[in-house]
Formats: sequence, C-alpha cells, structure tokens
Amino acid sequence: MRRDQTDPRIFATRHRFLLVLLLAQVPALALVGLARGVPISEVVAGTLIVLVTAVAGLAARSRLVGAGAVSLGLVTTAGILVRHLEGSPESFIAFFLALVAISFYRETRLLVVGLVYVIAFHVFALLSLYRESIIFRAGVIDMPLPIVAVTLDAVLVLLLIAGWRLDRRVETRREAAGNLFRVGFERSSIGMGALTPSGDFILANEALTRMLGPVDGANVRSVIHADDLEMLGQLWEDMGQTETRVAESWLRFRTADGRAIWGMASLSFTRAAPNRPAMILFQLMDGDAGHREQARLQTELAGRDDFVAAIAADIKEPIRSILDLTTAAAGDPIDLNRIVRHVDDEARRVASIVDDLIMSAGAGSAPVVNRSIDAELVCREVLAQLPNAGEVIIAVGAERFWADPGLTLRILATLVTNAVHYGGRVVSLEVSGSGPDTVVSVIDDGPAVPVPERDRMFEADLRSGSEPTRPAAVGLSLTVARRLARQMDGEITYRRTGDGRNVFELRLPAEPVRLDLASNVEPEAMRIPA
Repeated sequence: MRRDQTDPRIFATRHRFLLVLLLAQVPALALVGLARGVPISEVVAGTLIVLVTAVAGLAARSRLVGAGAVSLGLVTTAGILVRHLEGSPESFIAFFLALVAISFYRETRLLVVGLVYVIAFHVFALLSLYRESIIFRAGVIDMPLPIVAVTLDAVLVLLLIAGWRLDRRVETRREAAGNLFRVGFERSSIGMGALTPSGDFILANEALTRMLGPVDGANVRSVIHADDLEMLGQLWEDMGQTETRVAESWLRFRTADGRAIWGMASLSFTRAAPNRPAMILFQLMDGDAGHREQARLQTELAGRDDFVAAIAADIKEPIRSILDLTTAAAGDPIDLNRIVRHVDDEARRVASIVDDLIMSAGAGSAPVVNRSIDAELVCREVLAQLPNAGEVIIAVGAERFWADPGLTLRILATLVTNAVHYGGRVVSLEVSGSGPDTVVSVIDDGPAVPVPERDRMFEADLRSGSEPTRPAAVGLSLTVARRLARQMDGEITYRRTGDGRNVFELRLPAEPVRLDLASNVEPEAMRIPA
C-alpha cells in the first residue's frame, strides 16, 4: 500500500466506506434484476458473489488482500448490472464509477487489476454476436460501444495514476522538508522550542532542555530573569509589529541549575494553517561569553572615542597657540624673533604628539643614544621647559644615570605634566639611587588612580568607558613614555604610598649595562640555538 496507508486509521476509514458502498449495491442489484425479469436463480447467484467479496474484504488480515476483495466486488457488481440491463449504453457507466471508487484506496495495483477485469469483460462483449449470449441476456452488442467504454476506462486509470505520481512527488518533498526540519530541530545545538501565542511551551528540543531544564507546558516568562521581563514584553511587541514577524534580543535566562545566563532570543510567528494552529518558533543561543565580549568591545570603543578626543584636545592647544602667535606677529613685527621662538616651541609640541601617536601604534621607534647624564641638570631643564612647573620641588640624591638625554626629557616632561595638571597641589621631583639603578620619582598628593586602571593606564588602546581620575595618565603619553624607557633598559611604574601620595617612578641604569663575557655563566641572549 502507499505510504499514507501505513496509518491504520486512514486505511480503515477508506476501507469501511468502500465496504459499505459494496454492500449497499446488493439489494439494488436484486431489485434491478427482478424488475428486468432476470431469473431468481441468477439474481441469487449474483448477490452471493457480491456478498462473498464483501465478507472476504471484511475478514482478510492483510490490508492489501482485503482491499483487493472489495475492489473485485465493485467491478463484479458493475458487470452484473450491465448484464441485468442487457448491455444498454447507460449500463457501461457502472464500470467507470467502480474504477473511481477503487481509486479511493490510492493503490496502483488495485486500479490496474480492476482495469484488466473491465477489459476482459468488454472482450467477451465483443464476442457476443448471437442472442442469449453468456454475457448479455438478449440482443447483439454494437461493436463500437465496448471499444469506446474500455478506452474511457483506460484513460481514467492513466489519469488517476499520473495524478498520484505528481501527488507523491509533492508529498515526498514535503516529507523531506518536514524530516529535515524535525532533524534540525531535534539535533540543533541552538535551543529551540514551539510556543503558543500566549507563550506556553508546546515543544522543546534537547539543547533547550539542557540549558533551561524541562519546560513542557511552562510559560516562557518563567525562564526569563525577573529584571528582563519588560524586555521580553518589548520583544513580543516587536515580533507582532515587524513585517517579517521576527524579532530578537539579548535576554537573561534562568538555567536548569538556577544560574542566570545571557542568551540571544529569537521569536518567529507562524500563522495558522489547515491542521496546524498558530504558533511561535522560539530560539535561544547561549551567548553568555559572547555577550560579555560584546560589552567589552562596546566599552573599548567608547574608550577609544575618549582617547581620540583627548589627543585632539592635546593637538588643538598648541595649534591654537600658533595661530594666536601668528596673529600677534601681524600686528607687532618688532617682536618677531620672540614670536618665532614660541611658534617653534608649539610646533615641536605638535610634532612630539604625532611622534607619540606613531610610537603607540608600533609604527616606529625612536633612535637611542645613551650616555652619562647629570640627573639634577636634566630635572631642572625639564621644569624650565614646562609652564606651571615653577613650584615643583626638586630633591636630588644621586648624581648621574645612563640614558638618552632627549628621550629622558620627553619622559620626565610627560610625568611632570600629568602630576601638575591632574595630581595634587604639591608636586615634587626626587632622584635617588637604588642598587645599580637611578630612580627619578614624580610625586603628587592627588587622588589615587583606581586599582583596575593601574595597569591599563599604560596601554593607549584600552581605556575604561567611565571618567578616569587622571585623564591624561590613562592614555597615549604614558604608553609612549614606558616604551621609551624600555628602549633605554629602564622602566616606569606607579604605586600609591601609605601616606596618600601618587608616585610615578622612572628607573634607569646608573651606568652602562655590560655583559661579562669572561664569566663562566653564558648570558641567555648570547646563546646560539641548537
């Protein structure tokens, strides 16, 4: 039988209908026979034949055998009716109707057997060339009538079979699509479920059950974090208003073990169809890690915006100063030399900021020429170059260090500028010896740098989205200053003292770094790879 006949209910319904139809023809055949003067014995014989096929169709254990018995009974009933009506043209319609009835089984083999029966009957009809024929009780049959009748029956059978084949292709594709959806639904790594329009779970796949626990019959609100129920309502509203009837959003969900996780929830409304109610396809992708990463990226982007704004402000200040100086020069050409010196100073500030940008991007490095430097002289030169640094206290406890003079000036200028602008009221510059190193400390009594920012403030591309305590100290300048110090075999660190002071330390070698090649211990950098 066909695939749809594997459902016993479908077969039973069709078989019961055709069986009743067959039995209903028994009294009709008897009445027609008696009315047409058919002998009682012949009427009884025809009736018994039909009853035997009906009983066989009812008692058969095999569905195909039962359907075959009923089909045989239907075409036999048609043949008996043709005989009772003495082969009148109208009587041949009975075969046509019998084949239509057999087609309800939607089984090609039964329909072909029925057609063979009809063809055989008509062959005998063509051989009935004398009265009292074995087929017809009286009269000679016109030859064209059986030929036309059997042709129409054959065309009917061919059309039915062709229609079934087309129908089977459509069903096959529909079943394949349904199977693919079912397999995809059940085996998907994304949590999927079906909801009623009121939000109750009808179905849930294994992935969703693993994430949320058993949810059959529960309302979707019961698995949403209490703080996100309003967002769920907004998501539901968006689904109803969009043209595609689809909406998605980040929501927090209650897991099977009671934890709250972030997930990307998607709702897709499906309209009602024949034999299918309206429902909502619910999808949940566990995105806890993804949501945290997205939040981190958003924070980083916000920090970069702040970073760009800070750099723009740093560049804008000297450019504005240059414009003011050139305007002043136009009105006071006598003091042109002084103005040119100031323009040169401001241009150098812009160039220094650009150099810092290049350094922070890793696109360049400053040339390093180390030599012995007078510590006190460098400190006083830095303060002389910086405005508003006249009140910085200097305390020198070590005489010299080994570094590049120009790079050292840039580093100290950065540290002192940050302390003066963003530190406390009291700023000091102290130089001390520490073993083989000389330490230059820039100290202020301002507010402490928050602990989470103490490592991040030396990384130009990582700013927090919140307002930092020391804006200039959490960005480009300190990044470049640390890189320059490391190029000179030094380091910059930050610490908060117990008495509430901020200390930025520049540690540099007190004398040249030498490798003791005469030592028995080979330096790591000098080893030749095996």
